[in-house]
Amino acid sequence: MTPEPRSTLLVRIGRSPQLQPFRKKNFRYLWTGFAVSLLGDGMMFVALPWLVLSLSDTTTALAAIGVVMAVTALPAALLAGTWVNRYGARRVMLAGDLLRAVVMAAIGLLSLADLLTPWYLYLGLAVFSAAEAAFVPAFNTMVQTVVPAEHLVGANSADQVIRPLMWRLIGPALGGALVASSGADWVFVVNGLTFIVSFVLLRKVSAEHEPLEEQGPGSMLAESLDGFRYVWRHKWLLYAFAAGAVTVICVMGPWNVLVPFILHDDGAHGAQTYGLVLAVGGVGQICGALLVGGKSLGRRSLVWLYLAWGGMAGGLVGFTFDAALVPALIGSFVINAALAVSAVLWGALLQSAVSRAYVARMFGIDWALSQVLVPISYSLTGAFAGITSTDTTLLAAAVGGLICVPAVLLVRQARRLPEMRNS
Repeated sequence: MTPEPRSTLLVRIGRSPQLQPFRKKNFRYLWTGFAVSLLGDGMMFVALPWLVLSLSDTTTALAAIGVVMAVTALPAALLAGTWVNRYGARRVMLAGDLLRAVVMAAIGLLSLADLLTPWYLYLGLAVFSAAEAAFVPAFNTMVQTVVPAEHLVGANSADQVIRPLMWRLIGPALGGALVASSGADWVFVVNGLTFIVSFVLLRKVSAEHEPLEEQGPGSMLAESLDGFRYVWRHKWLLYAFAAGAVTVICVMGPWNVLVPFILHDDGAHGAQTYGLVLAVGGVGQICGALLVGGKSLGRRSLVWLYLAWGGMAGGLVGFTFDAALVPALIGSFVINAALAVSAVLWGALLQSAVSRAYVARMFGIDWALSQVLVPISYSLTGAFAGITSTDTTLLAAAVGGLICVPAVLLVRQARRLPEMRNS
């Protein structure tokens, strides 16, 4: 009697929405390579501060890294959609993998040879950031060409399960161990090798509709600007980008600035508690992805998207109880679960409801907006908390996002989701 329940369980697992896309060979190659590179990036972002501080022991040097990477990512993200349409998503991704492999290996080897300078590091990370900003929209566009339309939600759900495991859990743990045993420079060498693995696996992927040439000849800038005109013509996209922008401003600054500040400033808590808060957030992200993974896209998908964005802001309330542990853990779980739900639905909607010639440009605009809005959120959070208090800032951000974002649904045009063109 024992083998039967076991086989039934395996069948059910095999039928889970997150695993259905992996039945496609191209998707397996695509995601295996990407997962390996995410692992390397998770290792690298642990080692990066150590490498920077070994060259210049100042906070200014660390801040400069963030500025350089954000500034170079912005134009690359805006041009990514045009590059995808002209050269194909696969070629853009291959170029991105190759560039990042060369940059990471060069930084690591120069550091090992004691030849690395801060300016070489800034230059390398600028190229790395631009390549990544082009790679991500190309990857999200590629998914729709290798996965049937009915499995797009499951594919995006798998993304939100695998990404935190590789980038936030396994990668940082391995990176920290390697930094402690061998030094930060070796982490960059290893990260370069992960992009080689991704490059090799990506070469095995064959996708249809590559490249797109529907726009005809014209400047890359004109094609990129046409993406913004597409957003203006399709009001559901315009309102969604606006609501997403409000969410980023309300949530990212408080989450990344005030939450660690509150836990660090409380004598009863500290780094261990902050680590627990982040770990519970990772569990929440995985649970959110699993929850929405089995759903199909429909008219109500936009409603759930806006509610998830509002939920992200609402979760900040958990950190207004004088650093009490249980509310903080609940808040972290809610914020990250809602993040996963919104990421899955938003990605699947762009892949399914946007004309194929504009999909990459929409993902590029989305990436570019995040690069612009996150620093703005940090600045506003710091300024508002300085004028008032951390609790007041958290509460204002929570109430503002929780009310303003779902309120967009009162606008009829915001709810008019077009027919799924890629279904």
